[in-house]
Amino acid sequence: MISIVSPVYNSENCLDELVKKIILSTKILSIKIEIILIDDGSDDGSWNKIINLKKRFDFIKGIKLNKNYGQHEAIYCGITYSSGDIMVIMDCDLQDNPEFIPEMYRKYQETKKPVIVQHSYADFSIKDRLISNIFWYFLIIISFKKFSPYLGNFLLIDKSIKEKYLLTSNIGYLYGDLIDQGNEFFFIKKKRSKGARQKTTYDIYKLTTLAAKLIKKFNIISKHLKKNIKIKKKNIEIEIII
Repeated sequence: MISIVSPVYNSENCLDELVKKIILSTKILSIKIEIILIDDGSDDGSWNKIINLKKRFDFIKGIKLNKNYGQHEAIYCGITYSSGDIMVIMDCDLQDNPEFIPEMYRKYQETKKPVIVQHSYADFSIKDRLISNIFWYFLIIISFKKFSPYLGNFLLIDKSIKEKYLLTSNIGYLYGDLIDQGNEFFFIKKKRSKGARQKTTYDIYKLTTLAAKLIKKFNIISKHLKKNIKIKKKNIEIEIII
């Protein structure tokens, strides 16, 4: 089974198309799927949309967080409740194209490595690309890690990587946490769409909060002190429709 895990925030208008495209794209694999949609404290009709989709498709699993914890906390919850031997993590707004899933799966079968889509942002503004590059290259300098502005959450992992990832005591961001655990990825280069929304749900506050969290977790000084620091995961309250 392949579990497709997708965090949802104020995305009720994207979900029908997302599910439709996942179903069409994965048919050629002749393998069972489940779609896990995690509502990260949306204040629109996203949860009701997930409930209605669950009524139509029994392979959909809905998880509702009691408030907005953040994209990567939502992803962590989705991975926790996944049942597949393979997990594909992707954004819900169709910036990540479900049509790439079969290729990701085939590359995993060939290499037995986790797979991640390396994005081209050719259609995005120079300003957006410049701000992103400055932040990620700064993070590279302070962490000594090979982060990249072209790598997001669109990736495939197997059960062994999942089990190791769920032991992490401090959630940063998915790809960063996975390479921090020593995983080596196979890269697939694809052009990224602006998605159904045409704009990000990350406002200035969320971007600043994420930046501070990643700098705190991945800087080299924290790495040396990590043995003396115990960080507990957030106590996230959830409701699940299985």
